[in-house]
Amino acid sequence: MDDRTKRWKNNYLPKELEKLTPRIRKDIENIDPSKIDKVGSTYLWGRIGSGKTIQAVRMMLSSLESNYIENHAIQAIFTTVPELLLKFKASYSTKESLVTEEELVEKYSEIPLLVLDDFGVERTTDWSFQLLYIIINRRYENMKMTIFTSNFNLTELAEKLGDDRIPSRIQQMCKIVKSKNIDYRVRK
Repeated sequence: MDDRTKRWKNNYLPKELEKLTPRIRKDIENIDPSKIDKVGSTYLWGRIGSGKTIQAVRMMLSSLESNYIENHAIQAIFTTVPELLLKFKASYSTKESLVTEEELVEKYSEIPLLVLDDFGVERTTDWSFQLLYIIINRRYENMKMTIFTSNFNLTELAEKLGDDRIPSRIQQMCKIVKSKNIDYRVRK
């Protein structure tokens, strides 16, 4: 194991894991890395409990690791779509808000790797659709890596959103993968 790989495993990986919830950290420890596809923009969809979130987190960590080892350290954000929208709502709460809507749009549009978990779970409003469209379209236009998880295929997502512009961008920018309840755990 070379020095950069050791530094990744000992210094940087623990910092990235600390950003995740305890449940995700526990589940990610048991994943067999050999079962994770090469990382690129991906739309993972399937039924609840099929392992989409854990697969997305493992893909994110794999990408962070390979970029770090190749001397191209990047940043990533993992968030659920409802949590993302909550952050936007909080930016409107007071005039003294620490961050503006435009700063949040910029942050989520420009981060090199963004994982949007539970896409389609949010209550669709004109406001939420517009924010998500702006972020996804900017990521699409600037070829930023994005990993989505959803319970909906793209046709169902278009119906839920009442518009096919976001699913169209996702289809053009992502590998579409149906989660088949694959067991990613390491067998001991």
